Amino acid sequence: MRVTPVFFVSVGIQSPLNSFLAYVDLLGTTYSASTLATGYGAYIAQPLLRKAVERRENILTEDEARKILEESMRVLFYRDARSINQFQIATITAQGTSISEPRQLDTSWSFAEGIRGYGAQTE
Repeated sequence: MRVTPVFFVSVGIQSPLNSFLAYVDLLGTTYSASTLATGYGAYIAQPLLRKAVERRENILTEDEARKILEESMRVLFYRDARSINQFQIATITAQGTSISEPRQLDTSWSFAEGIRGYGAQTE
């Protein structure tokens, strides 16, 4: 029997300056921080998110947050050979929740042409 792990990320807003982000795993372990990521993102994107967000939680604009997420998703796409460059962003505010249409990252693999062992190179 194959079990698919389930992780829950919970977001709450008590007031404009009092919100929380929490994570619960299959064992019931909880964790709360200003940035969270699950799966492969916990290893690769989480350090990028922490560097960009920590100590700026209450002054970060939605546009800045979106750019940080897009850059993190771009790094994840380049690092995971089985991923695609499409994602959606959920925005949660005191007024409600919205989920964006699927977004596609602009990517370029031209940097890899000169790397030995990449692609169909013979030598």
